[in-house]
Amino acid sequence: MRCKECGERAQDPTLRYCENCGAKMPTPPPGSIRRTSVGTAAVQTTGRSRSTSTARAVPARDEAEDTNPGPRRVRTDDADEHTDPGRPAAPPYDGPIWLAHVPGHSPTVLGVGLLGVALVLSILPFFAGVGALGTLAVFVGGWLVTAREMRVAGARHGLVDWVPDSLLHPAVPAVYAVLTVGLAIRMLGIGLTPLLWLGGAGLIGYDQYRKVYAGETGFSRLFEPRQLIRGTSGVALGGVVLCLVSLFLTWTPGRSYSGPVPTTQGPPGLEVVDAPRPSDDVVYSLLAQAYDKGWDKPLAETMELLLLAVLALLALRPEVARPGWLRFVPIAVVVLGLVWTLACGALLPGPLLFLAGLAAVGFAGVYQAFTREA
Repeated sequence: MRCKECGERAQDPTLRYCENCGAKMPTPPPGSIRRTSVGTAAVQTTGRSRSTSTARAVPARDEAEDTNPGPRRVRTDDADEHTDPGRPAAPPYDGPIWLAHVPGHSPTVLGVGLLGVALVLSILPFFAGVGALGTLAVFVGGWLVTAREMRVAGARHGLVDWVPDSLLHPAVPAVYAVLTVGLAIRMLGIGLTPLLWLGGAGLIGYDQYRKVYAGETGFSRLFEPRQLIRGTSGVALGGVVLCLVSLFLTWTPGRSYSGPVPTTQGPPGLEVVDAPRPSDDVVYSLLAQAYDKGWDKPLAETMELLLLAVLALLALRPEVARPGWLRFVPIAVVVLGLVWTLACGALLPGPLLFLAGLAAVGFAGVYQAFTREA
């Protein structure tokens, strides 16, 4: 048989389309070889009659099946192998296995999840927390950072798709990383929640350092951390470290039980020997000293973040333009810290060490405010 379009002779008479141009081949005449419905070849004879068994063994194929190949059902494996060429297929994930099931395959999202677990555990009375204000900041900031990570990765979710792009500026994850690191310092200790805070803050800080800080377009063009070990900036760095260490020390005297000693009522011949006072009880003593540290004072986390902001200002590159009043911010923070210490502390090692750190920060702030050119 020849093709009506290009005239090419078909090598296989059972083909319905031309091998050369793809046009539809003419219907083979009676008596030629045709393909049957079971995929075998059978010879169509002329008017000679056949037995019923032979006719049933070779069923006749409908003419419409030869002339009009309608839509057929595609198997699932065929559909997976033959995708739409106009739609790019998603590349297979070849990253770390511990991020395979994390939304967006982002370490930041995993870190936010660890912080979320720590916040949920802080609801229980025997797990430490960061307070209502810190919890709200971590929750809202984590929501925005997760939305940004999933949008960058091309992943979609109804909880974060509605967040506008104006709230996903690179400064948001940068500030959130500093916030989580500061709160992780506050949560240092022995237990499950300190490990969750260190893990979450470490993942967020490591991932966002590569994404929003390092590189020519990152915030490294504005900050130079090595300036904090030069000149008076090193004095300020040492002062901030002293202030943070002092918050782990005692700030107020421990409570003691001053009431009457309880006595056991009983028969006259019954005598109680060595009745323990409530202040000598181990559990009572631990609970009484649990609220004497500097971190347990009101606005302790806020004061810590203000001191970290002072370090960020001192780490600005000299060529970065800044308003003139910004050089007086370290002095203002020192004044606020002094007032806070007098309101919350006592003559104990913690407040005294905090005042020493404030003095170092104040010295560096005054020196740079009045010696550097405006």
